[in-house]
Amino acid sequence: MSTGVVLLTVMVVSAIAAPLLAPSGPTAVDLSSVKLSPSLDHWFGTDAIGRDVLARVLFGGQVSLLVASAGMVGSLTLGTVMGMLGAFGHRFVRPVVDRAIDVQLAFPYVLLAIAITSAVRPSTPVLILLMVLAAWAGAARVVRSIALQERGKDYVKAAEVIGASKLRIAAFHVFPSVLPSLMVLAAMQMAAMIVFEATLSFLGMGVQPPTPSWGGIMLDGKNYITSAWWLTSLPGLAIVVTSLSLVLIGDGLQARTDAARLREGDE
Repeated sequence: MSTGVVLLTVMVVSAIAAPLLAPSGPTAVDLSSVKLSPSLDHWFGTDAIGRDVLARVLFGGQVSLLVASAGMVGSLTLGTVMGMLGAFGHRFVRPVVDRAIDVQLAFPYVLLAIAITSAVRPSTPVLILLMVLAAWAGAARVVRSIALQERGKDYVKAAEVIGASKLRIAAFHVFPSVLPSLMVLAAMQMAAMIVFEATLSFLGMGVQPPTPSWGGIMLDGKNYITSAWWLTSLPGLAIVVTSLSLVLIGDGLQARTDAARLREGDE
């Protein structure tokens, strides 16, 4: 887990400090420096119109991380609400939530993205909406499963006996038990959102140029993959390192959560 924290810290700090670390602006064009390979002057090389790839990767990290964070928070929020409704909602509401989760999990997110972007112009808000719609069901299923387990425990039954409402039980008694799993899910979802953003941007359905994002930078370099490998490999490496760091953090949090539950079971 510590390795993941270090890697993620490096990536986040690099993105935040992009104006200080980047040798130029992400959209600065220099036609005399087209497709230069990595060197001391241009550590990540330049692209087909002379833009510095390091600058674009650093500034693209700001965009990719912010968009992925927004998608993660939105999907977890919606998923938590729907999961709690699936566990504590009215008996007519619970089947509706269950079917909505099943339908969403069965529907390929790429088809959903194509359907939505064919109806509206691709943009960053649309990309975030796609992320939320694609990922909320997984979070809802996890929250619903844990909430149903907790609902059968004595402390919940005691709260019901003294007259506590379902909303109070869900928010103040059950949600603290769900929170550790949500933290694990947040790390995993964030990693998935980074890949999701890169995928849609690479397909032209995500962040639109001239705003740089890791997926968009790879899209710009796909036609030169054999002659200028750095145009796709280096932003791809940024995606891999960031996603790997989040997965390592998620695994570490999961191990701690499991250990805590084992201790509670022994007690």
